Amino acid sequence: MTSHPTLRSLAALLLLFVLCPVAARGVDRDHDGLDDDLEDALLQRYAPIVLLAPGEHALPASTDWLLARAEVETAPGRAPPRMMEASILGAVGVLVARAVPGIDEPGARLRLPRRAHTGSADPSVWTVYGHAFRADGGGIVLQYWFFYAFNDAFWAFDHEGDWEHVSLRLDAAGHPLGAWYAQHNAAAPGEWLPWGMLAHDGDRPVVLAGRGTHASYSHPGQGPIWERLCPVSDPARAAAAGCRVWHTSEGGGVVNVGERAAPRVPFLTWPGRWGTTGWFGLARHAGSPPGPAFQRGWCSDGAPGACP
Repeated sequence: MTSHPTLRSLAALLLLFVLCPVAARGVDRDHDGLDDDLEDALLQRYAPIVLLAPGEHALPASTDWLLARAEVETAPGRAPPRMMEASILGAVGVLVARAVPGIDEPGARLRLPRRAHTGSADPSVWTVYGHAFRADGGGIVLQYWFFYAFNDAFWAFDHEGDWEHVSLRLDAAGHPLGAWYAQHNAAAPGEWLPWGMLAHDGDRPVVLAGRGTHASYSHPGQGPIWERLCPVSDPARAAAAGCRVWHTSEGGGVVNVGERAAPRVPFLTWPGRWGTTGWFGLARHAGSPPGPAFQRGWCSDGAPGACP
């Protein structure tokens, strides 16, 4: 039987990566030792299927969608805080924003209008941010970062700018070994499940997102008692169970972010917080999380020098 051309191309890229020195491979714009075409092909092939819990009211979005609606506030301390359109972070990142003192600092933060807390009602906007890097001991790790405008589950612990992720490990031949599910607690990288024990649909791992918290789980019984998850992990049965099915390979798709030293998206190098609202509904400089490249889970289980 003739193999699918896409799979043949991916196999050829994997063989090239294993057999050829870095200098002889294709384009490596983020300087992480992986061919960019290989990264993109793997991130697309294994893009997860996310099952949103029944009654989910804080929907996914994209960084461009949010930045078009927000303002960015300079870090306090050196001068009175200044406000500017946050869309600059999505368009040119900190390269131009550095001209404004206090923008390129961890104390800078986004100010979101309350209407943005619900995320986007248009699934074509929903975007996953991929990160591929060499694994410690061989193989490749694929990280998938899901972006939600708001964590909306428990009032006392809600916050703006909700980043969640799962990390899939591949062996040297590109076969999946298993995945880590971060489960919302900034774990680095989270709970490990071998491939044979996690829910998957073909090559795509299934992620059950906690209602409001968006914490990532593999099976309905995996979460703590307070989490509300899709009651099934089979995407074909999810809609009948009241769950929205997010095929992350579609809609906004998977965007490869690159590395901090050579980003493929402008916002990656911005160290600020993705919101102002934190615990108890108060404006806090530490209530909302920073972006993926500044979280503990970034590059977990990576080889030395894998994420420049």
